[in-house]
Formats: sequence, structure tokens, C-alpha cells
Amino acid sequence: MIQINVMWVGLSFKNADDGGVIPPLDPSTNSGVLIEEIENECLGVKFHRTNLVKFAPIDSEGKLRYPTRFECSEDFPKLLNEIKEINPKMIFLLGNNVHDFVLGQLGFKSLKVSYNFEVFNWNGRWIVPIYHPSYIMVYKRGEKDLYVQSVKDVISRFL
Repeated sequence: MIQINVMWVGLSFKNADDGGVIPPLDPSTNSGVLIEEIENECLGVKFHRTNLVKFAPIDSEGKLRYPTRFECSEDFPKLLNEIKEINPKMIFLLGNNVHDFVLGQLGFKSLKVSYNFEVFNWNGRWIVPIYHPSYIMVYKRGEKDLYVQSVKDVISRFL
């Protein structure tokens, strides 16, 4: 069994220009840049990046769309298997879509995310819903340092 300290869970894959898919939270994306910054400042912590939905949902015009609730439900068992295999101590749920769905599936009440992260204990793991990194990079750029510090603080407090 692999031992990872922190698992990041994004929403879905993105298609790459070459027809493949971009790995979850890849540094070529806004989200990946911010996640990488956090990881680089957490020495000794092992990270794993994944998505709730294991494919890139595309609309009829060929553009990336949000996955449907049905698609999330279909792929949720795959996420649970991945969690079992990776065995993280802490799981960050990135953004409203991910944390609303996953917390609901695990029997927790959804909440409004803030920088005072609410942490849930689930099967001996810490579940932490946070703002999606792309939201910070696009809409709250002035809060980027606060976001990074807040995430680092919760990692150091619970690991």
C-alpha cells in the first residue's frame, strides 16, 4: 500500500491540445501552479493529485463542461478505490462542485468554504473542503498568499 500524506481532489480532467488529457492539477494550469507552490513549501509531505471524474466531460461544441451529477456518481467508486489504495491522511476537496458532492456522499453536511477551513474526520482521514485554486488565481489573486498560508497551516496542524 502506498503512503501519501495529502491527496488533492479536483473535478475532472482537461483535454490537451494533442488529443490526450492533462494530468490532474498539472503545473500547466492555473490550479496546478498554485498547488505546486503549496507542495514546494511543505517539505517532507508526500502529495497525490487526482480528480473526482476520471475523464474530460465535453459538450456538443467540443468544449469542456462541468460533469453531471450522474457522471460524478458513476466515478465516485473509482475515487473511493483510489483513496483506499493511496491511503492519504488528508484529502483536500477543491471547489464547491467537488466538496458538495463528496461531502454529501460521505454523509456530511455541505458548508460555505472560508479560510477557517472546517475539517471532517472520515475513517481516520481528514477531509478539508477548500476554494478551488483556479478560483483564487482568476478571481481572488490578491488573496493568493493567504490561501497558500491557510492550506499550509491546516496541513501542519493535522499531519
